[in-house]
Amino acid sequence: MKKSIITSMLMLCAMSGWAQGTKPPVNDSICVFDGTVTNVPDGTVVYLALPIREHPGAYKPDTITTVKGGKFHFEKAIPAGDDCYVRVSKYGSMLNVKLNPGMKTVITGNGMEPEEWTAENDHPDQKEANIYKKYKKEKLADYLALNAQINAANAKMYEAQFDAKDEKKAKAASDEANRIAKQLRPLRLKYFNVMSEFIKNRDFSASYESELAMISQDAYYSDDEEKMNICRELFAKVPKDYMSESIYFVKKYLYPEIKPLKAGDQVKDFTLNDHDGKPHSIMEYAGKGKYLLLESARKACTGEVLDRPKEYLKELHKKYADKFDVVTLAISPKEMFDDKEFPREDWLELGLNETSPFEEIMSTYFPKEERFVFISPEGKILAKCRPDKLNEEIKKCFPFVE
Repeated sequence: MKKSIITSMLMLCAMSGWAQGTKPPVNDSICVFDGTVTNVPDGTVVYLALPIREHPGAYKPDTITTVKGGKFHFEKAIPAGDDCYVRVSKYGSMLNVKLNPGMKTVITGNGMEPEEWTAENDHPDQKEANIYKKYKKEKLADYLALNAQINAANAKMYEAQFDAKDEKKAKAASDEANRIAKQLRPLRLKYFNVMSEFIKNRDFSASYESELAMISQDAYYSDDEEKMNICRELFAKVPKDYMSESIYFVKKYLYPEIKPLKAGDQVKDFTLNDHDGKPHSIMEYAGKGKYLLLESARKACTGEVLDRPKEYLKELHKKYADKFDVVTLAISPKEMFDDKEFPREDWLELGLNETSPFEEIMSTYFPKEERFVFISPEGKILAKCRPDKLNEEIKKCFPFVE
C-alpha cells in the first residue's frame, strides 16, 4: 500500500482524464511568504511549487530560495484560484498553502519536515486546514511520524534517480519506504476511525475533501464495506454540482460504474497500439492455448519502476516462452511512449495513456493496483496480484514453473 499512502505526495504519477471544475479567471497578483524556522541549517534550499496547468493535479518546483538565519522569503505572482506548496527540498514532502492573490502568508516550523510547519494567512480554507492539522498532531502523532519517514525515504529515492542517476541508491531508498509502509499499515484503521469521526462534525471544505479522499481510498483498497458505507454517508456533504480531481476518485471508489473482472471470469476484449502505432486486440493472445500474463506498468512513476521485477520477468519469459506470453500495458504520457529512447520490453508492449480507453481498462483489469493478471489458456482470469506476490502467484497459476 506504499503508493496508496503517498499518493498525495506523488501526484506526477497520476493520469489526467477526470472531469474538472471551471477555474476562476486568472488574476495574477504578488503573494508574499515569510518563513521562520528552527533546527533548519542555513543554506537549506526551500522551493515554492506551483500547479502545472497542462496536467491538473500536478505541481513542479518554481521559485527557489535558501534559509538564512532561520528565515526565508518568497514573493510570487500566483493566479486566482490556485494554491501552492512549499518544499524543503526538491523532492521532499510539501506544505500546502491556500491563498488569494496579494495575500501574505507567515510560515513557522521546526525541523526539515514540512508536516511540522504551519502556514497562516486570512484565507478561510487555510484556517480550516490548520484546525485539521492541529487535531491530527494531537490524535495521530504515531501515524504522522512514520509517514514522515516514508516521505524522507521517497525524497532520497527521487534524488538518487533523477539527480545522481544512481539506480542502486534509488532502489535502496524505495525498499526502505516499502519497509516503513508495512509498519504503517496497522495504524490505517486508527487513522480512518479518528478522521472519519472528526470530519463528521465539520462543514464541507478543501480539508474535508482531502480527508474524505484519503479515507475513501483506504476503505476501497481494504475491501471493507463498513468503511465504504461510512464514507458514503460523509460524501453526502459534497455539493451536488462540485467536481474536482479528488472528488472524481472518491466517486470512483464509492460508486464504481465498471464492474472489475475476478477469478473465473472470461477476459473482456480491448485494443491498444504498440510502439509502431499498430493496433492489437488482447484476444490475439488470450484464449489461444497459452497462458498469458497481463501487466500494467506505470513507467512515468519512479517508485513503481524500481519496484517492478523486470529482470525476473525477462528470465521467466525466456525460459518458458513456448508456454506463456506477456503483454505489458505501459502507463505513460503518449509522447513518452512514442519516444524511441523509451525502454522497450522483449515482448508486446502497448500504450495505455490519455489517448486510449484508460478508465475502462484500468477499472476492468487493475482496479486496486494489482498490477499482474494471470489468464488461462482458455481465456479466463486465474488470479491478480501486486509485484511483491508475483513469484508466489506464478507458481500457483503456471503449473510448468519449477
